Amino acid sequence: MQVIRGLFYECDRYRVVSRPGQPLKTRTGIEIGKVTSRESALRDVRAGRDVYTLNAEDAYRLALQVSGGRPIEHLPHHPPQASPTGRMDVYFRHYHPDAGKDKGENDDDEKYGHIFFGERGEKYAPRKVPA
Repeated sequence: MQVIRGLFYECDRYRVVSRPGQPLKTRTGIEIGKVTSRESALRDVRAGRDVYTLNAEDAYRLALQVSGGRPIEHLPHHPPQASPTGRMDVYFRHYHPDAGKDKGENDDDEKYGHIFFGERGEKYAPRKVPA
């Protein structure tokens, strides 16, 4: 799928690929879905769902708009196992909108959805194996 700068996309970390009526089957690695408006992306993130955009600046601005607090950037996480092709750099950088931690509220990272951005595996740092 080709993504376009300045647009937002639905994002589902566990996309259902089974046909209706068949046993549930999900796949990862195909997170980016259809184009959505900025307003819909804002509603989705506030409702705990994830979105994707190519630009880091767009992701940051949306995260600011979600909560009004300073967004927290995360580099791509380390996957539990390599992809079928052996890659470990399979996740995206993302922002967590501020969930009020510095205001003395709940320590709830999952209050809002994630805003993923950039290229898959961008700035991924492999775990260091202890000697």
